[in-house]
Amino acid sequence: MNIVKLAKLFTQAGSLLFLALMILLVPISAQASMTINQLQREGGVEITSWLSKGDNASEPAAIREQVILYIEVATPRWFTGGTRISGFGMPDLIVKQRNQLATNYTERKDGQTWSRQRWEITLYPQQSGEYRLPKVPVRVQVSAPDGSNVSGTLYTEPMSLFTYLPDASFTQDEAWFSANHVKVQESWSASSEDLHAGDSIVRTLEVEADDTLSIMLPPLSDDSIAGVKAYPKPSVLSDSQTRGVYKSKRVDEVTYIVTTGGEVVFPEQVVRWWDVETQSVQTVTLEAKKVRVAHTWRSLFNTYKTEFVILSIIALALLLVLRLTYRFFKTHPTPPWWELAQAIRHRDWPSVRRLIYRKGRQVSGEVELKKMRSDASWQQASQGVQDDRLDASQSRCMWRQLKDPKPSYLKHASPKAGSPKSSFLEHSASRKSESQFVLKGLDRWRKPS
Repeated sequence: MNIVKLAKLFTQAGSLLFLALMILLVPISAQASMTINQLQREGGVEITSWLSKGDNASEPAAIREQVILYIEVATPRWFTGGTRISGFGMPDLIVKQRNQLATNYTERKDGQTWSRQRWEITLYPQQSGEYRLPKVPVRVQVSAPDGSNVSGTLYTEPMSLFTYLPDASFTQDEAWFSANHVKVQESWSASSEDLHAGDSIVRTLEVEADDTLSIMLPPLSDDSIAGVKAYPKPSVLSDSQTRGVYKSKRVDEVTYIVTTGGEVVFPEQVVRWWDVETQSVQTVTLEAKKVRVAHTWRSLFNTYKTEFVILSIIALALLLVLRLTYRFFKTHPTPPWWELAQAIRHRDWPSVRRLIYRKGRQVSGEVELKKMRSDASWQQASQGVQDDRLDASQSRCMWRQLKDPKPSYLKHASPKAGSPKSSFLEHSASRKSESQFVLKGLDRWRKPS
């Protein structure tokens, strides 16, 4: 019996011990199941957010201006794990978390020391108007009052960002930007001092600015240049953050190969931006550059290929004409006008008189020079011929006044029958007899000595 009673006592004691343990474990389980939202409601953690500017429609931010979204998480105890901010995206809005580290500090509030983390997200609006920023998820882990770790996701309040076009001269297609403390540098280098076709020229543009993004800085102009082939290198983009200042840098380098000689003009480069600090439009103009390039034989031909072809055709045509002319005069007598020109050139006035008289006789059939034409100018000129007062202009004028019929030698030269040589001999005999007749006529005009 005693053994049975002892067994009952042990059973009752075990039940009481089990109930006591259950009572102790209930609040611990309740505390362990506390969520981050419960902790936030009880004041164990809080989250706030605000914009550096543009949260008011009366004071909007400029398009392409850097706006900072601040997110601050605080707890009256301490953070027991890393904080992670989820990214978000919106049309026409560039969102970047350029600073991966938070600003940690403490603050006394209602007699308690609060641990705070301040995070920064940079925003770059591309259009004017209102952006409705969504709730941003923030993953945190903090210490609860009972010493346990509570983790979860907090959300910022939605807010609006207002933007405007800072100046009417800016267009969406233009590569302008908004920034502070802008520096623009340009450098040139050539493969040789005396440039020839085939040499290279390297142009480098470096733009530095604060409070912007490197991808928003303007590149080198890609306009085509006559006589030049461009080979751009990939742009070197860098973004950094130093002591709360966001810095950006863009370096563009283009190698130009000059393919032709002459003057090559590289166009000017204009860099424009909205200065946030001074609230004004700033412009830097990199002036156009002119270089002289010497031709090589190959570049000279490539440049003037069409002209060379045309000149070659003209030269061949001239050679053909000269050859035909040479062959013509080899088988035909010298034209009278050519004989006259040569006689005037050598001031052989007797020959000039003979040629004029011969042409006048052929035209008019008259033997005397005065009877060949009846106008006063001819009479005066013919008197000058008789008085040996001939000159070049008078001789040419008399020659033109005589209408030139078809020369008789052309009739003899036409190869109707026989060889060209026989025709030429017959014509020579005819000219010889004609010259003797002319000389007889001129003897009557000579004055007695």
